[in-house]
Amino acid sequence: MISKQEIAGSVDQYLQQFPGEQDTTRLFTDYLSRNEEGDLFTRKNFDGHITTSAFIVDTAHTEILLLRHKSLNRWLQPGGHVEADASLLLSALREAHEETGIPTNELRHIPIFANEQVPFDIDSHYIPPNPKKQEDGHYHHDLRYLFEYTGDGNIIFNTDESTGLKWVKFTDLANDDTFGAVVKKISDLGDGQP
Repeated sequence: MISKQEIAGSVDQYLQQFPGEQDTTRLFTDYLSRNEEGDLFTRKNFDGHITTSAFIVDTAHTEILLLRHKSLNRWLQPGGHVEADASLLLSALREAHEETGIPTNELRHIPIFANEQVPFDIDSHYIPPNPKKQEDGHYHHDLRYLFEYTGDGNIIFNTDESTGLKWVKFTDLANDDTFGAVVKKISDLGDGQP
C-alpha cells in the first residue's frame, strides 16, 4: 500500500520545485491532512480521492496523446483510480497501458526529480455526481506523470473507456484552460527550466 507519508513527502518535494503552486495545490494538501491513510484511494470517499494520470508525449516533445473520455465526453489524458499498485508512478503507467493499449516498454518515464515517485504535475478537479454509479460529486486529486512514447504508432484505445484518440500539438493547446499550463510546463522542462 502507498503510504500517506510517502505521498506527503512527494508533495513536499514537488512544492520545493514549484513554490508558485502552493495555492493551486491547496485543495489537495488540505484533503491530505484531513483524511486517514485508508481513505485516500477509496471511491467511496466523496470528500475526494487520489488518482493518477499519464501525459504521453511524442519523441519530439511537441505533441500530446489525448483520449475522448466516454462518461465525461471530454478529451483527456489517460488516467484513473489507484488500485493495488505498488506506487503512484506504476499506477499511472498501468492506466496508460489499459487505456491506450501501449505496451509499458514503449512508455519511457521522464522524471523531473531525483525521486521518480514525485509527479511532474498535481491537479485537483471536480467530478460531477453520477447517479448510475451512485456517486456523489467529489474531487479527484490527480498526481500526473510524464512519459515519452517510443513505439511505432500502432495504438488501439480501450473502447470501454474512450470513444477516440488523437495526438494534439502543444501549440494547439497553449491557450486551453485544461492543458495550457501543462504543455507550458512540459515545454519549460525541455528548456531546462522548471
